[in-house]
Amino acid sequence: MIKACKIKGEISKGGQKTVYFAEHPDVGNVVVKRGEIKSFTSLERIRREVDLLSSLKSSYYPEQHYFNVDIKNKSFEIVEEHIEGSMLRDKMSQFSTPKEIFILLNDLVQGLKIIWNKNIVHRDLKPENIIIRPNGKPCIIDLGIARFLDFEALTQTISPIGPCTPIYASPEQLENKKSIIDHRTDFYSLGIIALELYLEVHPFDPSYLKNHFSILENIMQGVYLTSHGTKLENEAITGFANKTLQIQPFNRFRTIKLIENYISKNI
Repeated sequence: MIKACKIKGEISKGGQKTVYFAEHPDVGNVVVKRGEIKSFTSLERIRREVDLLSSLKSSYYPEQHYFNVDIKNKSFEIVEEHIEGSMLRDKMSQFSTPKEIFILLNDLVQGLKIIWNKNIVHRDLKPENIIIRPNGKPCIIDLGIARFLDFEALTQTISPIGPCTPIYASPEQLENKKSIIDHRTDFYSLGIIALELYLEVHPFDPSYLKNHFSILENIMQGVYLTSHGTKLENEAITGFANKTLQIQPFNRFRTIKLIENYISKNI
């Protein structure tokens, strides 16, 4: 399949892979990912992500078309569906009222529930990893650091911080407490995203909190904004934040059903 893909341009380039926009005569627009395999761990993460996406068959995730590993050259190639739309980062103003935010959260939870029920935690939810389709529905991308709770952990216990995007990570990720990571870890990231959408600023940003701590220190201390500028505190949004942004996972919504119920009451 890869040979039939016509590369149209580069989308992004990171430490491990380069992502291209391409066309395929049979499936249309696709994304081609090419990169190097730096270790067994990186290869295993790629395999797990590819196997998961291949099994999902859901509009909440990109469809996987092709995967190949060249052990000799220590490289890999992936072809997956190109999602039409824009990153949530570029569509923040589309979800500014509490109702709009909770509608988006409901869609995200319905999508994430698919992997949560498989004992998988996304672990990297952020506006850059959510694509808003033309119909307004989200597609969740980049499961490269997803935590497969039924499989052996790939992160070394001695690592000072677990795999994550730190400013959207939970305290247990920042402290690499692997044993307590579960779906409530993703709840935490959803709490940050919800407040950021409502306030239009990152809720843990010290420049708005007017303290001398960093974003990560504020996360670890549970200090965040619930109002900002003309955005007065909203009871429903604050209630959601207070239940998802607890430092200890056991103080957050305990189950998927509880977070679903809270969101549905506010749509």
